[in-house]
Amino acid sequence: MRPGVPPTWIRLFGAAALAWAACALAAEESAAFTIKDYETAHNHIVPAWSLSISGQWPTRCPPTLENIALDEHDLRIDARSVLELCERGATPFSIELNPALALQRGAFAPGVYRVSFYAADGAQSSPKLRAFSLLDRNLPNAPSITPETGFWWTSNGSDANRTTLSLELQDGQLSVALLSYDETGQAVWYFGAAPYAGHIAHLPLLRLAGGSVPFVQTSTAPHGDSALTLDLEFSSAAHASAWLTQPRESDATLQLQTLDLVRLPLADSSDGHAWQGEWVLLADAADAAPTRLHFDQYHAADAAHFQLVDSFANLTLTCTRKPAQPDWPPVSCALRGAGVSADFASVALTRMDGASVHLLRVTR
Repeated sequence: MRPGVPPTWIRLFGAAALAWAACALAAEESAAFTIKDYETAHNHIVPAWSLSISGQWPTRCPPTLENIALDEHDLRIDARSVLELCERGATPFSIELNPALALQRGAFAPGVYRVSFYAADGAQSSPKLRAFSLLDRNLPNAPSITPETGFWWTSNGSDANRTTLSLELQDGQLSVALLSYDETGQAVWYFGAAPYAGHIAHLPLLRLAGGSVPFVQTSTAPHGDSALTLDLEFSSAAHASAWLTQPRESDATLQLQTLDLVRLPLADSSDGHAWQGEWVLLADAADAAPTRLHFDQYHAADAAHFQLVDSFANLTLTCTRKPAQPDWPPVSCALRGAGVSADFASVALTRMDGASVHLLRVTR
């Protein structure tokens, strides 16, 4: 799906929003290579999906498929141009393959696959990254993940240069602002938006510049330049893996930076106290009435568990966390008592999601 510009963006950002749309579209169209998946006829012999890698090779000697490798959900495809001293000139290039058949195995397990395409421009040359993409091959009934709106940080707390992102999801559109620095150490921010369908997002980011300070009488509309591409894979409402890519000016190959992102509580407390307070229990069933909960008691069971208790409703929320990451949201929580049994595999600061059941924090 191509990124779009909501009408509200045009009202809020004016020319910058339209510039972002143009740059994002230009970035997609000018990308040297693209990776796409598509359905194939499914039977007991042919697995259900295939890949297409296409683009423009810089010489008249396009590469051919050399190798394919799978490491859990990381799929790497290698190609090589075996001829030397080829005439320069863009040449259409395409490879289509069924990964499962190429690896002589059955259908791949459902999930998100991280696909990297490497190609070498000579028999003795080292392969270089040409394209990267996330492919959502989850089952149609797989639970979707709703990323929590707010600030997200890279998870390495010991890194003094932690990257910060602001995420917001509205009406199936994920907007991202990335706060970073340029080559001279000056602050810079990037902005982008793209459709979000429950697990992954692909966002061309626009670097904005040229706007006005808040105290001028006549403001100047900022302009933007296509700068980075951000791919996001959410494992919960508060945790995501991210891949930043940027083309090198010298040969259009890609630089790739992997980030681990987490949504952290701003409270000084790094234990379960941050989840105390008012919540509402909701079920997807049409006849299910919402239940108001007040977690007024906190108990630290051990380094990996804590409990929140609603003493009036006689309900206990037991949460599991990673002891090495005490300031992270819990990995999972389970609500028990008073005839209630609900499990939440996606836990954030203001929401917890399970199979057809949700806990939402009540803010005042």
